[in-house]
Amino acid sequence: MPSLRPKPLWSFSCALFLLLLALSCEHAEARDERLIGAMDLLKIKELDSPVFSPDGSRIVYIVRSIEPWPEANSEQYVYHTQLWMVLADGHSAPRQLTRGDSNSYSPVWSPAGDRIAFVRSERGKKPQIWVLPMPSAGGGEAVPITHFASGASNPRWSPDGTQLLFSATLNLTEALRELQIVKPAVPVPWFSERPGRRFADTENWAARARPSNEANPVPAKPDGNLQEQREWLAKNEVEGDPVVTNRLDFLGEQDLEPTEAFTHLYAIDAEEGAAPVPLTPGFASYQDALWYPGPNGLQILFSGDAQVSRHPDRILERDLWVVGANGGPLKRMLHDEQIAYTAPALSPDGTMIAFLAVDLTQAGFAHSLLCVLPTRGGPRRFLTTSLDRSVQSFRWAADSQSLYFVAASNGAFPLYRVGTTPGSRIDRLTGFSLGILGFDVRSTGIAAVVTRPSNPAELYLLNTKGSDPIVVTSHNSEWLKGKLVSLPERRDITLSDGTQIESYEMKPTLFEPSKKYPIVVEIHGGPQAMWGPGTANSWHEFQYFTGRGYGIVFCNPRGSTGYGAAFQREIYRNWGPGPSQDVLAATAAAEQNGWTDVNREVITGGSYGGYLTVWLISQDHRFKAAAAQRGVYELSVFFGEGNAWRLVPYHFGGYPWQPEVRAILDAQSPISHVNRITTPLLINHGDSDLRTGVIQSEMLYKSLKVLGLPVEYVRYPGATHELSRSGDPGQRVDRLVRLDEFFQRFIGPVGQ
Repeated sequence: MPSLRPKPLWSFSCALFLLLLALSCEHAEARDERLIGAMDLLKIKELDSPVFSPDGSRIVYIVRSIEPWPEANSEQYVYHTQLWMVLADGHSAPRQLTRGDSNSYSPVWSPAGDRIAFVRSERGKKPQIWVLPMPSAGGGEAVPITHFASGASNPRWSPDGTQLLFSATLNLTEALRELQIVKPAVPVPWFSERPGRRFADTENWAARARPSNEANPVPAKPDGNLQEQREWLAKNEVEGDPVVTNRLDFLGEQDLEPTEAFTHLYAIDAEEGAAPVPLTPGFASYQDALWYPGPNGLQILFSGDAQVSRHPDRILERDLWVVGANGGPLKRMLHDEQIAYTAPALSPDGTMIAFLAVDLTQAGFAHSLLCVLPTRGGPRRFLTTSLDRSVQSFRWAADSQSLYFVAASNGAFPLYRVGTTPGSRIDRLTGFSLGILGFDVRSTGIAAVVTRPSNPAELYLLNTKGSDPIVVTSHNSEWLKGKLVSLPERRDITLSDGTQIESYEMKPTLFEPSKKYPIVVEIHGGPQAMWGPGTANSWHEFQYFTGRGYGIVFCNPRGSTGYGAAFQREIYRNWGPGPSQDVLAATAAAEQNGWTDVNREVITGGSYGGYLTVWLISQDHRFKAAAAQRGVYELSVFFGEGNAWRLVPYHFGGYPWQPEVRAILDAQSPISHVNRITTPLLINHGDSDLRTGVIQSEMLYKSLKVLGLPVEYVRYPGATHELSRSGDPGQRVDRLVRLDEFFQRFIGPVGQ
């Protein structure tokens, strides 16, 4: 799902404007304003985080939009995320609570409903916790509560409304200072995974940190003794030249992350000028904190690293912990080997804790299970094992007798409900024609952000049975008035090997039964992801192409989420052959629908979809053009280059230096079959994409170029792996228009 975090400023380049102008003028007279165009991307509003007030009368939520930058002299835009509020009466108009150039998100109501705490991110500054008084309590301006050097996020009110929990991510030096292991005058990150230093997987590395000697500091000399040389080298590292790391997970999303970072928890009085109290110092990360009325008074319950004796990059287990409201020793509440426990939530009556659990022995394929644990003792209970779906998010019912949750299923994100007793029935409350993107529950009903094929997102009110929907916002429906959209039509397909898949076809928006139309075959990423009527991340792309006159074909091939654990595991050591059969089966089925022009078929996909696009055109030659976006094409190199490298051991059962595994990686790497490609190919990648690694696209492009095959390579400056979802909007528009133009080079003009 698209991130709702604030994003950096962007500007349209002259080249982009010229390209858009040329393409729009080409068919200026024929342009139908009822159709979704490339520039309509700038009108889409993303909604998230609906939260009821304690009395259930009001709902605060966030809206992310793309707005003009008022300080610019030309067409420049910036992402804005702001708080909105609407009465829960079903007929009042929403109103905007926050404005300006800053971004506001993560809203939480105070227990009395008189204030909202939220995170505000101002340009060039770290995000901080702010509090906004509500008009019912006299109103007033929002005030900052934290001024934390590392920034602050995830606010949570104490039961009496006098304090706030928050989290902050500290770099290594900050964590060392907080723990008072060292207090260097100049930060010296000379604590890395070296013998005799901080990290050794079998040792307590925190206890081995070198204490400083402030009274007699060691000189920094390049030609001195060994210790003086080390101090000189360490000084260079502090200055960032060179960058030195000994981490396993040293790649971030867009840059190196050479030193460790730790998320810690703090409590602070909910008033200006208060000082935060650290709750979890040390070399581990903790999150999902909440106030917990324990047997010995108020405590903090949270999820965190299972142990601190190993390097944090190697710890995947998560335990449930508690600590006193004023700090003190941490106490483990729930621990199991090879299980990650996350997202604890206390029931309204305080008798149970709900949380998610993931079995790490099934790494790469395990579902998140919804669980409960009685606060007065007793065994944990797994509530959703019979569903065979992965729980995404959940909320307690007001009576504490059941839980509502969302799980990816059959091309949608339906809402479910389950009781808390063993063997409780699981009821699906909404269908597969819509998706719940965020929700909250009160005794009076459910507030949910809903996506539909006709509208990417609006806020709805539902009753507690998930029915009788009332649309309470018009953030997207307003600009969609008079617009025509294409709706997906589902097709169930059974392959010769017995595999069953769901496929979807979308007609051109101005479809005429007597005509034949080109089709774009779209492949989702992941590979454990899913598309369908109840997903929103490709809404604009699909409507853009159908508005241009293409039909769309997409399916959820084996390996996709939403169809059970066994179907998801069908991709194990089978990235290319099995899923490609499914995509080709969906394509072949669409060729029989009567309106597909079989001589004008093109194909595209991003991330894993980019991988499968190139795999397919190396095995099948029906497509007249293809576009591979930010993909993986050499699996052994991906292990070393991408920060998603764990997909290799998870999905292929080992590492490139193991002969059996290397043979499979080589056999299923598209680069191994590049000489078979005859389809014209457009390759795009972001300059700063470290999730898959930009060398992947360079290898593919260079190989095809050496072979003299038709290929074009596009690099987006500064772009990460999120280019098409939450990246620079100018680049997002360019990407779509460029795909359209490239396809039309090889299939001829397309137009309604």
